[in-house]
Amino acid sequence: MAARSRRRRHNRGRGHGGGLKTAGIVILAVLLSAGMGAAAWWHSRQQRAAAIDQTTLCPTATGPVGMTAILLDLTDALSPAQKSQLLGYLEQEIDDAPQGTQFTLGVVSADPDQWGATPPLCKPQDVSTASALTQNPGLIAKRYRDRFLQPLQDNIARMTAASGAKQSPIMESLQALIADTPGFVTYDGPRRVLLVSDLLQHSDALSFYRGNDWQSFVKSPAYQRLGATLGDAEIRIFQVPRPLEGVDDPAVLEDFWARYFDVQGAHLPVLKRLGDL
Repeated sequence: MAARSRRRRHNRGRGHGGGLKTAGIVILAVLLSAGMGAAAWWHSRQQRAAAIDQTTLCPTATGPVGMTAILLDLTDALSPAQKSQLLGYLEQEIDDAPQGTQFTLGVVSADPDQWGATPPLCKPQDVSTASALTQNPGLIAKRYRDRFLQPLQDNIARMTAASGAKQSPIMESLQALIADTPGFVTYDGPRRVLLVSDLLQHSDALSFYRGNDWQSFVKSPAYQRLGATLGDAEIRIFQVPRPLEGVDDPAVLEDFWARYFDVQGAHLPVLKRLGDL
């Protein structure tokens, strides 16, 4: 009888242990299911965050994270040294820009039909941030090269060809670029303007070749046309040195453009000269 009692206690112990094992399996299954659900949710969220417009390459969830407008004023040819410097600086600007930054380009021209902006392109993800586990680095590298970098470089190469124009309406071309860049005027995020120019404005509104300066511009009817479209924008000028015909004091150029961008609401320009000596 004592033996039967021990067997009953032993069987009850085995039954209790089996129940614990079953409960453990159930809990593990629940945890695995929850983990898989969380992983699926996270993956879906990451995919939505990484989604881009197939035309502009801009993030569909947020739009551009910043905007950079590049204006090229190259009515005279650059020397090989100047062109090499310029391309290097522009390449650095593109490399340093955050993913999702929108780029547009415009050109200074005596022909108003040439004013405006190229179709906007946002900087997509590059291969340096691609995950080999969840992404295809080869496709990411190809998209960055073929659909973003190469079109941008092609436009820069085309626009840096000298046009030999008789006028250089820098202010007018700049405002046309800004107005034609989607969302630039009202965008409340980081905005940058890169101006590649000799800064020798020459148009009906103002011409340094006629001896004009900021003071004469303020007194002219053209001053009333001045807008304020660059609030809080960063300005970087890559100045191309040219013979200053009609300009007695080179400081007049820097003074004019500093005042011009101040009225526009922008930060004080950062100037870098593209010298070749």
